[in-house]
Amino acid sequence: MIDFENVSYSYPDGTKAIDDLSLHISKGERVSFIGGNGSGKTTLALLIDGIIKPDSGKIKIGGLDPSGDLEGRIIKQKVGLVFQNPDNQLVSTTVEREIAFSLENRDVIHPELGRRVDNMLRFFGLDEFRTRLISELSGGEKQRLALASVMVAEPDIIIFDEPESFLDESGKRLLNDAIDFLLKEKPDLTVLRITQYAEVAEAYDRMLAFKDGRLFADGNPASIFSDEVNMSSSKVVPPLKYRLKSTARGRYDSESASEPMSPDSEGWAGITADSVCFRYNGDFDGNLFTDFSLSIDNRKVRGLVGRSGSGKTTLIQLMARLLKPRRGAVTYHGFPSKKSPVAVSFQQPERQFFLETVNKEIRFGAENLGLAGVEAIAAKCYELVGLPKDRFAQRNPFTLSGGEKRRLAFGTILSLEPAFIMFDEPTCGLDSEGIALFKNLVIQLKQRGVGIVIVSHYGDIILDLADEVIVLDKGVIASVKSKRDFFRDVDFSSYLSMPELLAYQIDAYGEIRYFSEAELRRNI
Repeated sequence: MIDFENVSYSYPDGTKAIDDLSLHISKGERVSFIGGNGSGKTTLALLIDGIIKPDSGKIKIGGLDPSGDLEGRIIKQKVGLVFQNPDNQLVSTTVEREIAFSLENRDVIHPELGRRVDNMLRFFGLDEFRTRLISELSGGEKQRLALASVMVAEPDIIIFDEPESFLDESGKRLLNDAIDFLLKEKPDLTVLRITQYAEVAEAYDRMLAFKDGRLFADGNPASIFSDEVNMSSSKVVPPLKYRLKSTARGRYDSESASEPMSPDSEGWAGITADSVCFRYNGDFDGNLFTDFSLSIDNRKVRGLVGRSGSGKTTLIQLMARLLKPRRGAVTYHGFPSKKSPVAVSFQQPERQFFLETVNKEIRFGAENLGLAGVEAIAAKCYELVGLPKDRFAQRNPFTLSGGEKRRLAFGTILSLEPAFIMFDEPTCGLDSEGIALFKNLVIQLKQRGVGIVIVSHYGDIILDLADEVIVLDKGVIASVKSKRDFFRDVDFSSYLSMPELLAYQIDAYGEIRYFSEAELRRNI
């Protein structure tokens, strides 16, 4: 059904994304794509859908050529693509109209159109948001809407490009239930799942592994993950059960990142939210926050967790003074005068970019604040985020892969030398190398006395980095616990993924004994 013959593609800046690729995917196959940032996975999806055309080689989708105008239009009715960033595909003003949009374009008439829209609203838990403006939805709610708007068209091929990126655990279960539902309704549906997560890829019968635009492995996930030679040369980290058998132990071992770090007493800085009330202008259901109070400092890395729509992103923007409370105040204490106060790394990193090259983006913060030693600051930023200056300095930020954009976003805020950094879903779209770099970045920032808050649905990040976990539920703090107490005492199954390390121990021992992979290895 999907045939690539010696296909190559380069972006306008000369970056080669697909290099002489040949492959065949049969009708009804369920295939996962895995590989590091910039390995070509998303480019492959765009080629299948006909959004971009190859420089050389041949592509056939169900016998049709996606590069042809007429055949391309037919293919677009057969292929559904769910983007990693939902904002890249949402085009209407309200939730209901977004789901109806593709059906209206295909002249689906009532009552069939209404029935299918209603089904998707109910299935994805969006019925209460039917008339809500899309701009008022959280990242997770937007991703559920993007899934609904693609699935309502009932395509023959559906491509999921890291759709779990902005979803909490309830959303991920909805996604998997939706795929199962579609397969029951349409057994010959072809499902292609792009992911950074080995445990997601492992659930598929066939896995395609990419590196530098080339296919380096094609087969059963278990056999590929067991191949240490292939794994060691890729940017893919296999699931824990394979890592524990690996002879290359040093590559995967890591202690818990947060515990040894402690800024000295002279460097204390804090933020206090006192009796804060806030609601968005279009929200007629009442305040999101009512008499909300919270104090944090730079002694600990805080993990901020909760369901999609619970107010996590709004809270960090209030703490950074990007949003103004309707009542109450946010105050800063002990901030060094030479530093900018608080920086936010947003869920969608491209929202932070406005200059034409990576180098200008990285230098802007230090230059704009008049900091001394701009060259040294920029050089350190390149190093910390893992973007070699000689390769990336002159790239247009918008031509980078999703993970590379994420790294650049980190670099742009590091150049501000802020006293606090609020990271909003920082590992979305990052490969294993990028996640390791982020962990190292947090360690270094904490050692320097930078305050850190991490908003995440990814349990492994909270386990590895947080000292304290704050649970937010509909604008109210449900609990504040140490990391160990949180993972032992709190039911987080609806909003946070189970850390792989803990899941392994619960399965093997029936209890949680260790809080780092290195500690587990020492006691096996």
